[in-house]
Amino acid sequence: MTALTAQSSTREGADFGFRSFVFIASLLLAWISTAPFKGDGAENYASSNVLNQLFFTGLAIAGMAALCRIDGKLVRSYWRASWALMFVWILFSVFRSDDFAVSLRAFLFLVTVTIIAGASVLMPTGRAHFAWMIALVALVLLGLNYLGLLVWPDLAMHTAADRNEAQHAGSWRGSFDHKSIAGSMMGVLFFVGIFVFRAGLRLRGIAITALALVFLLSTRSKTGIGLAPAVLGLSLACSWVESSRLRTMLALGPFALMVTFTLGSVLLPPVDHILQALSPGQTYTGRTEIWGFALDRLAQRPIVGFGLETFWASDAVKYAEIGENETGISSGMPHGHNSFLDAAVHFGIVGLLLVAVVLVIAPIRDYNRARQFPENRLIADLMLQIWLFTIYSANLESFFFRRADPVWFALLFAVIYLRFLSRYRTAP
Repeated sequence: MTALTAQSSTREGADFGFRSFVFIASLLLAWISTAPFKGDGAENYASSNVLNQLFFTGLAIAGMAALCRIDGKLVRSYWRASWALMFVWILFSVFRSDDFAVSLRAFLFLVTVTIIAGASVLMPTGRAHFAWMIALVALVLLGLNYLGLLVWPDLAMHTAADRNEAQHAGSWRGSFDHKSIAGSMMGVLFFVGIFVFRAGLRLRGIAITALALVFLLSTRSKTGIGLAPAVLGLSLACSWVESSRLRTMLALGPFALMVTFTLGSVLLPPVDHILQALSPGQTYTGRTEIWGFALDRLAQRPIVGFGLETFWASDAVKYAEIGENETGISSGMPHGHNSFLDAAVHFGIVGLLLVAVVLVIAPIRDYNRARQFPENRLIADLMLQIWLFTIYSANLESFFFRRADPVWFALLFAVIYLRFLSRYRTAP
């Protein structure tokens, strides 16, 4: 394994202020967007979509400009055959899509966001610089969300006037479109606060952790509230264990169990019998019907899927015949409420396997390698927590490859950072 101090090899390659700008601007754009506080309406969708494309394209160009001034060895460290295969397969699915234009736009945006995430990882000159910048991003994001509750309360929280989900009235969503996204992002910021505290910025760390925790609880997001303490305990256990094999089992064992009792409850009747015995009437808030609907359609194109971002918006879904045991809830869904299922529907079983290797298998291997460098452990622990929190959330929420989804960017950022930390030492 190549080991190299990132600071000494890159500090001369790019301007400190420019690198700070690229990092901070990238995370703020990905986590706030150009049109926060849209509420339940989509009035600003078209204009915000154009602005997002312009801003993300600009930051991708800025990121590549910064990368050109950095040691090429660091950039080449990102190379991984599984990533290349996954992107090639996704591109193949674009050409197989029923709506080529939609899929192609989504693919180009996916590449743009990936470039930004990859460039952002190389912008910090060391651990202290990273801690300072991530703390600033977290405080700005939290400040904006709390300000929204005071200035635009009808947009910053769900209300009874919401056209689609009035039952969530009173749940905080802040600058995000939905309480589930807000809950996931507050979970991410909760872990950021713990890292900032451990990095020596005590007051900022306490403030970020406390503000994120209060907001998380106020979203009433069952997924986020349930997973945050579980992932914290799991990550602590992983950081204490010295055996890589045992650490991998700790990280992925409960994940496999969660997959079994979510999607597995639809695919395997014995699993559903056990689930119903433990929790009678459990449907994961109607998700099981949506999953069954998607799995039935996946059987029509099991190898290649329906193409990136085209399945749930298609007429085949909107006007699907309602089955004997269905309520028709699936026809109004924008996604399948399960990231892995959506990956299978979009890219087929082959694509799902590639996604699992890139987003589930490779990151824990990278974390195990990163732990070999003591100076990397602090940031590696944060990336482990974000990675665990998001892939576990992915069993109940959909965000993989979803354009500029903030949770997707958080996962992408963590996975790429773990790859970097597995190859190079971080400077103080």
